[in-house]
Amino acid sequence: MTATIRREQIAEAALALVAEQGVAALTARNVAKAVGVTAPALYRHFPGGKADILASVLDLLDAVKAEGLRRAINDPGPALAKLRRCFDLHISVIERYRALPNLVLSDAIWIDEPQFKTRLLESHQQQQAQVSAIIRKGQEAGEIRQDIEADQIFVQFLGQFLTIAILYSRRGDMIDPKTQADANWKMFIRSVAP
Repeated sequence: MTATIRREQIAEAALALVAEQGVAALTARNVAKAVGVTAPALYRHFPGGKADILASVLDLLDAVKAEGLRRAINDPGPALAKLRRCFDLHISVIERYRALPNLVLSDAIWIDEPQFKTRLLESHQQQQAQVSAIIRKGQEAGEIRQDIEADQIFVQFLGQFLTIAILYSRRGDMIDPKTQADANWKMFIRSVAP
């Protein structure tokens, strides 16, 4: 098994651990136990312990977001279809990695590990720039209303799946992500249609 695949598996195990027991349970020892290895074996992949595990989780998140945005930007079609592809990707990530919002919004990232705060801010700014560019093209084509700035529409777009992510992360049975996603998308379309 390659080191990259193993790192992804460990990142996924870390997210499962957070979903089951909360962010406080995210320790190198607990992650090692969850993946069935000894702590020293885990440290071969993550010599920095918890900080390296968190970095691996963020690598996973960045890879998924980058691929979704790449597809949306490069695939042909109107801006709203491109936005829907981005939206659907985020919903699938929420369903697969239920604990992701708990971790990404936690003090473990924003306070305890300040280098991750910078990384998350940069990732968010890049995502905003790319999605806002799609929105602007939709505005130019008359597909999206022009009386609201593209960056403000981006925030509305972000809110359509973040609310689902936060509720679903707390308890998997609290909300059906797909049903709510369809409702949120309809409301988003109504709010941005010219």
